[in-house]
Amino acid sequence: MELSKEKYFGLGSVPIGIGALIKGWNIEESHFCNPETLSVVDFRAMTASCMHDCFHCFTDKLKKTITLEEIKSVIDQLAEMGAKSIDFLGEGEPTLDKDFFEIIEYTVSRGIQPVIFTDAATKMRDREFVRKVKKTGASVVPKCDSLWNPEYQNWVVGDKTGKYFEQRNDALKILMEEGFNEIEKDGTTRLGFDMVISKKNMHEVEKTLRFCRENNLWIVFAFYIPAGRCAKDNFDKSLMLTEEERKELRKTIKHVDEEYGYVHPIYNNFGTLPCVEFIQIYGDGRVSPCPGNETIMGNIKTHTLKELRQKILEKFPKHNPEIFDGHCLYRSRI
Repeated sequence: MELSKEKYFGLGSVPIGIGALIKGWNIEESHFCNPETLSVVDFRAMTASCMHDCFHCFTDKLKKTITLEEIKSVIDQLAEMGAKSIDFLGEGEPTLDKDFFEIIEYTVSRGIQPVIFTDAATKMRDREFVRKVKKTGASVVPKCDSLWNPEYQNWVVGDKTGKYFEQRNDALKILMEEGFNEIEKDGTTRLGFDMVISKKNMHEVEKTLRFCRENNLWIVFAFYIPAGRCAKDNFDKSLMLTEEERKELRKTIKHVDEEYGYVHPIYNNFGTLPCVEFIQIYGDGRVSPCPGNETIMGNIKTHTLKELRQKILEKFPKHNPEIFDGHCLYRSRI
């Protein structure tokens, strides 16, 4: 198995052609550990509108109140701080935002890699739309709770029509046909999934991982985070895996990845790779340390991002990239 020349944070060199990393999360060790730079920033810069009602959604679908000018100012500041990538997550479905392409194209023009987290079914079944996204250079992460079980996937998104699963799969087919999963020499791909694991889909992990490795698709297996709806008292905690079930899942990931020549540490949240996210910006401009910590540190309307980063590091020093080891700070260690 040919390995990338690049050595990435928490992983080292990775096999080429198995979807080890999505373009945007391919953060080299020297960059990540530099306290003067940023790696991946979560930015809910898009509309709160969404066609779905996912029970575990980590956003509160807050109305976006920051202006396009303010969004561009944030992107400029992130570029000056050396950010490698921005995860565009909504507040709702990013592709519905009236300024979607202007924001994505501006991000690219400032030397930052956009990663679009999307339901895929809403806009990515339009081949011309997909081609326009591909031309920007952005990476795409379609919604995935199951690639195999329509009933479960439709239940997760609250789709009473029963159409979402097939529509999402149609979009995935187009994205692959248009080359988002083409093999890159640096071991990256521009297409993949962030799959939230519950008791109802944990048996699909091995099959899904093998499908991704065979098709150069990125995949992380995430557990519920204490944010958004998952942090509310009425969240159904019976869906959460026990610690023993998590251990077995991690063994499966390790076994399958080693078959593909991908030898890496197993991390406590994503399994297949370390966390590289730092700073979360909401649609109203508020800023918190990361998706797992919703402590509001200030607002981009009244503070610079450099000021906010400093406030985060002073209050939560374990976020310092010089000492952070890739394991989520808000989940139990393994």
